[in-house]
Amino acid sequence: MGIEREGGWLAAFYFVYFCALGAFMPYWGPWLHAQGQTPLAIGILTAAVQFSKVLAPNLWGWLSHFWGSRRIVMLGTLLTAAGFLALEFSAGHFLVILLITLAFSFFWAATLPLVDAATMDWAQRRSAAYGRIRLWGSLGFIALSLGMGVFISNWGMRAFLPGILVFLVLAWWVSRHLPYGIQTHPSHQLRPRMSPVLRDAGLWFFLLAGLLEQASHGVYYAFYSIYAEAHGLSSSSVGMLWSFAVLCEVAFFWWGDRFIRRFGVPLVFTASFFLTALRWGVIAWWPGLLWIVLVQSLHAASYAAFHLAAVHWVSERFPGALRARGMALYASMVYGLGGGLGALAAGWSWAQWGGQLTFAGAGLVALLASVFLIKGLRGSPTLEKKTS
Repeated sequence: MGIEREGGWLAAFYFVYFCALGAFMPYWGPWLHAQGQTPLAIGILTAAVQFSKVLAPNLWGWLSHFWGSRRIVMLGTLLTAAGFLALEFSAGHFLVILLITLAFSFFWAATLPLVDAATMDWAQRRSAAYGRIRLWGSLGFIALSLGMGVFISNWGMRAFLPGILVFLVLAWWVSRHLPYGIQTHPSHQLRPRMSPVLRDAGLWFFLLAGLLEQASHGVYYAFYSIYAEAHGLSSSSVGMLWSFAVLCEVAFFWWGDRFIRRFGVPLVFTASFFLTALRWGVIAWWPGLLWIVLVQSLHAASYAAFHLAAVHWVSERFPGALRARGMALYASMVYGLGGGLGALAAGWSWAQWGGQLTFAGAGLVALLASVFLIKGLRGSPTLEKKTS
């Protein structure tokens, strides 16, 4: 398979995968509400999606050494689609929806860390840019976060599950063609050991920093729209702010690998944490619409630069056959545990102290995270800037 065709399949997978995610994230809560779920039930079901990412990626990363990434990604996307199909028959029963949610989230969490590992491995072998492949995921997210709104406006919430199901089936089909690299049967090779890497204190400082950085996003994902509307913005204006943020994310993914080569992972990483803190601080202050539009561009730092630098860091610390398990550990600790704890903490803080103090607190959490990041980045000389 030629390099352009391999890259095309990887880009296609990210696009359809994030189309499904873009259809899911903004409308999961409204769909649950339409099913008659209470606010408490919606909170529990949303947290279930996040916390499933704590265990699942590590288990699937470990199993990839026995079954291979191709088989697991194909199985994960297909069973996730089956889970969304099963929701059609849940009849609004909380326990049924909870069990199905735990199941589809468990399988959904299997796919992205393994594809990220395969993409990074492919990019290194082909001297290609990971960010220019990954940006197609952001474009897919924009397309369906806006497109699903149009579908729901025309056909109601009955469009929600079929819309996601279509893209998950497409993700399964595309996953059959991804360049997973050469995988030798486990009986013909010694399985690599994780224990030497896990004994490195720098790894745990890095994971703690990433966990806190993602936890600081909890208030943004859960309450930013509510906070913006409370300051007089319409729903359409809020939607445009979200879309602008993701467009800035796409721009960084396009040029981000050049930033990594020029400035090095440590500088890009550290800057992303400080800019994240600045972003939450400005939102808390809310100095006016112009500043709010400008600060939305910092999504390029708080998400895109963070993720791109993290992928390079994990790839360096977990080379070769360990890479899939390293990506799984990163996903589970940072996005699973960090995202889940951040959502719960944001809800509690919002109820206790309101929006302004909650966003300000998120900024302080991001600053605290930078302290652990700096400790975690020490001793990574190969991650410094490259002149070639």
